[in-house]
Amino acid sequence: MNYKGYNRETYLEGMKKTLDLRPVIESYMEDIFSQGIENIVLCGIGGTISIMLPIEKFLKKRTKMPVYVENAAELVLGNNKAVGEKSLVVLYSASGTTKETVAAVRYCNEHHIPNIGVSYKKDTPLYDELKYPILGIGEDEYSCDGDYMNLFLIASAFLKKNGDMPDYESFMQALARLPEAMADTKEEADAAMKELAYDIKDETYHMLVGAGNVWGPTYCFAMCYMEEMQWMKTKSIQSPEFFHGTLELLEEDTNIMIFNGEDETRPLTDRVIHFANKISKKVRVIDTKDYVPGKVDEKYRGDFSPAILEAVLGRLTAHLEDATGHSLDIRRYYRVMEY
Repeated sequence: MNYKGYNRETYLEGMKKTLDLRPVIESYMEDIFSQGIENIVLCGIGGTISIMLPIEKFLKKRTKMPVYVENAAELVLGNNKAVGEKSLVVLYSASGTTKETVAAVRYCNEHHIPNIGVSYKKDTPLYDELKYPILGIGEDEYSCDGDYMNLFLIASAFLKKNGDMPDYESFMQALARLPEAMADTKEEADAAMKELAYDIKDETYHMLVGAGNVWGPTYCFAMCYMEEMQWMKTKSIQSPEFFHGTLELLEEDTNIMIFNGEDETRPLTDRVIHFANKISKKVRVIDTKDYVPGKVDEKYRGDFSPAILEAVLGRLTAHLEDATGHSLDIRRYYRVMEY
């Protein structure tokens, strides 16, 4: 079977190389904590801030140390006085050239704020400016599952060094098995996602709903892939917020895509599914629980839900490009016009 833009062997090799970054990141954390760290700041913009959101949940469940999520364009304004020399700022830009992220790392360096981050390319402004640079490996143009591997390595090493992760070794063993599960997920989901892509290609309006640690992938898929890359009109909404405004826009022919994960917020999304099925005839649910049963350590299935969801959505993205005939590479304004 042909999987557009995906080769299992290449995919797993990239993930293995990502896991090989572990000792580098652990070494970085030794040096970072020797400086005295009082909080961690996840900093991004657009797609990168969306992939930080599940990591925020991952960290907050395990540490009492303050965890902040800051938009890169706002960080440089200095309007969060908790961000300073005792912070660790985590940055991410696949291209290494995102203007706001580059400005954020320069702000950090000017203010002597420790920073660590990922770029998939060397000799880029971000990589060159980072105090603790990580060269990303295993980038997937259709999804962010590789990004989560990098961020889980950073976050878990941070927690371990702070004394918040006694199960660090067992988590790392589970993380090492995750790429096989994500590859299996891509292959399990491919046919269904192709069908879904052709089902929704002509819809004029899409609601996308998610909660907890799959809210980040929900927002990312709506904003990055559907809006920016496909010029589709979307409304992305968190499950608990759905019943405060958005529900009034739901009609019989409204396309509503609901993404369900396996963390503590699952009942909140179940509630939306139950309601939506009363109104719309176009309710599409993607549930991480349906994929690779028994192939992800049960203890960490909730934590890994964003990566499993991304593996599924990566196949939907690939087929959506074919279904609409609209290349993912075409932009009218983004990085085309000055703004």
